[in-house]
Amino acid sequence: MPLLTRITSYSAKPALVGAWGVVTYAELGGLIAKARGALAQLKLDRPTAFGLVGEHGPASTAWLLALAEAGHFVAPLSGNAAEHPAKLALINAQWIVAAEAKEAKLLPRVDEPSAHPLFAQLAAQGAAGLVLFSSGTSGAPKAMVQDFGKLLASYASRHASSLSVLALLGFDHIGGLNTLFGALAAGAPVVVPVSRAPADVAAAIARHRVAVLPASPTFLNLLLAAGVTADLTSLRVITYGTEPMPESLLARLKATFPQVRFIQTFGTSETGITLTVSPEPGSTFLRFEDLHLEWKVVDDELWLRSRTQIAGYLNASNERFTDDGWFRTGDKVEQGPNGTLRILGRMSEMINVGGEKLMPAEVESVVLGVPGVDDCRVRGEAHPLTGQTVAVDVVSFTTDQEALRSAIRIACRERLARHKIPTRVTFVPSVSGERMKKTR
Repeated sequence: MPLLTRITSYSAKPALVGAWGVVTYAELGGLIAKARGALAQLKLDRPTAFGLVGEHGPASTAWLLALAEAGHFVAPLSGNAAEHPAKLALINAQWIVAAEAKEAKLLPRVDEPSAHPLFAQLAAQGAAGLVLFSSGTSGAPKAMVQDFGKLLASYASRHASSLSVLALLGFDHIGGLNTLFGALAAGAPVVVPVSRAPADVAAAIARHRVAVLPASPTFLNLLLAAGVTADLTSLRVITYGTEPMPESLLARLKATFPQVRFIQTFGTSETGITLTVSPEPGSTFLRFEDLHLEWKVVDDELWLRSRTQIAGYLNASNERFTDDGWFRTGDKVEQGPNGTLRILGRMSEMINVGGEKLMPAEVESVVLGVPGVDDCRVRGEAHPLTGQTVAVDVVSFTTDQEALRSAIRIACRERLARHKIPTRVTFVPSVSGERMKKTR
């Protein structure tokens, strides 16, 4: 496996840095060998489903790669096994690997292997399987099954790098795994903060001189609001994705981090993370630069077809996939010049005011640019005459809420069409949880 070969070649370079200390690539290779030995002792005669419970760390990374190498099916799950009974039952995990720091415990769960056709299909091809779960904000989480070997092979062309990368997105998230595999393929250190709180993330960046920060716009806004950016001079690249980036927020970020290059990323759990470029600094448009990806826009919706897309869902129909392999992302986009796109938001979040349609991100960008606004979330509310009207929830620590409410309305009247102006401005303690639910 190319990725395992690369890990061996990086030898004494630091691979994973966290509360456990520094683990080198040679030591990570030793942990992979240990996991390989534990699997051999099980004497499994067929591909088997495993639940791998943990966070970014040496043992969890080692087991993830060892299971892929051995051709098994693995579902990375954050937290602990007691939090995921339904997911473990859905994949019929025969074994649970509970990983923490450098140690892992292997626990039996059931005797009978999964008989799901997707597992059988991958096993017949001699392929390992990676199972990721959707957020489940609109029903039960969907279990997506991917050819794990094909996904890992997509990182084979990464150039070597010593720029340290922060692991912020989850171990059970396609974005978090992309950070991990991309860094390992490049021989770069992966720094894991003690928590995802802005203060802890900032402390990890400052202490370990992190150069690359992959994050969501929501988190980056929280980082600014927390006032912990003074010591983040080591940052050289910030990649952002999972949700639209408001132009006003990007402008504030560029002013705060003038030395940083901002790169918009894009991906879905169904198709993988794609390589993108920004046409110019400060632009919220992107262009796909991925030989493994095809894209097109149908009725303002982005459709993708990639070499690393999933084989299917364990517990849902494949209706979002066309017969010829296109995945309907559900993202509304605006096309720009020279093959560029701007992600406007989820089609399901579109607000319809008397037949005039708008996306929340456009209004959020204006509201976030008003001094005194720390965060906001725009949503549609039912209205007896127009069907829907625009409402905005605002987080602010100002003591004069009425003055800020007036400033928001003035800014919106100056910059937005009439149907996009919020009719209700509500002050709330937090919107970050709701905004994060919208990400993939």
